[in-house]
Amino acid sequence: MKKTMLTVLSIWVAITLVLAQNNAPGPGEKAGDNIAERVESAATSSSDQKTLVKEIAEAARKAGKDNPNDPDKVKEAVRKKLDEIRDRKSENGKPGGKNNKEIEEWVKKLKSELMDKGYVELPGSSGTSLVCSASGTGRTTGHIATLTLYNPSSVPVTTEFSAVFIPSDGQYQPYIVPTIANVTIPPHTTANVPIEGYCADIFSKPVPTGVSMPPVENWINITGANALSNDWQPVASNGWKPNSNTTALIPGTANPIGHTIDLNRYQQEAAPLLLDAINRISEAYDRMKSNGTIDTPFAGNPEKEREAVIQQTFWIYAAALSGKEYTADNFLDNTIRQYESNTGRKMSAAPATTRDNIKEGATDFWGTFQAVGIEAKVLAAHQ
Repeated sequence: MKKTMLTVLSIWVAITLVLAQNNAPGPGEKAGDNIAERVESAATSSSDQKTLVKEIAEAARKAGKDNPNDPDKVKEAVRKKLDEIRDRKSENGKPGGKNNKEIEEWVKKLKSELMDKGYVELPGSSGTSLVCSASGTGRTTGHIATLTLYNPSSVPVTTEFSAVFIPSDGQYQPYIVPTIANVTIPPHTTANVPIEGYCADIFSKPVPTGVSMPPVENWINITGANALSNDWQPVASNGWKPNSNTTALIPGTANPIGHTIDLNRYQQEAAPLLLDAINRISEAYDRMKSNGTIDTPFAGNPEKEREAVIQQTFWIYAAALSGKEYTADNFLDNTIRQYESNTGRKMSAAPATTRDNIKEGATDFWGTFQAVGIEAKVLAAHQ
């Protein structure tokens, strides 16, 4: 199991996500350019449509220059341009949809394709750009999002990714993604890439199915200089606050971190610890499972067991980092709520043997989470 996992990781971790540098165009300008490129690659079947492609692309790029740091205003400007075209009458050299059903339907379709997705730039290894959006799946663990990549160019583009932290938008969970699959997108083709990850906040809801994830340009790349160094220490000026009660360790050591941090406010600082922790937890689980020291109620479903133990252990660590303690009682409450949701029956109405089994199973599970966290050197052993 361990050998297989390491082989998979070695393949997946070899790809590197290229993000914008400080001197790159702002997110608004990038959004304008990407929308323009997407429009210019749209299929056309008439001279009127070709004329509109030029008009819309010019409007998108102008909106980007006018709002270099505000992609939402850029999208709103393009939306207004599309509505204007839809509602105006056709004139010489200026097609409109008010008296032209063909143009009305074409604009409607283009607006749906553009405005329902958060297009941003994702550079490819060939130097060309992909148009990218991501949406949630409603899951906290496993396939947490789907990345949609459109290649507007005339050549194949291969993506380059590494581990990333997907920040919270303030409403839903943030996620840690240890690896993303490499994929090559043929010219003028769209690819849907499943994103496998773990939730970093037990106290927030997952991004619902079909709801847009935070823009990919805001995802935090965790590689190279951004990775956790061997001599890392918490620094107050980077957002760390002293807290002697946290059970979190500096990953891979026996040293208590002794601090907490706001995971949403100091994302760049927290992301490397979260990645290091999830990797150590995963390796510790596989090691313990191979040694026969993992035994849970999910033993009959190895994939589900692995996913559950790693996620729950990671939640304990992430909560400790943020100063929001996640306890055995919290886990039991969640287990009871899940039982009630699945059965439609209140826990209090369940037979005594069922109640006892649920409580005993939750206690055993919690002990496993703690043992994996201690083995991974991310959680301190109870004194």
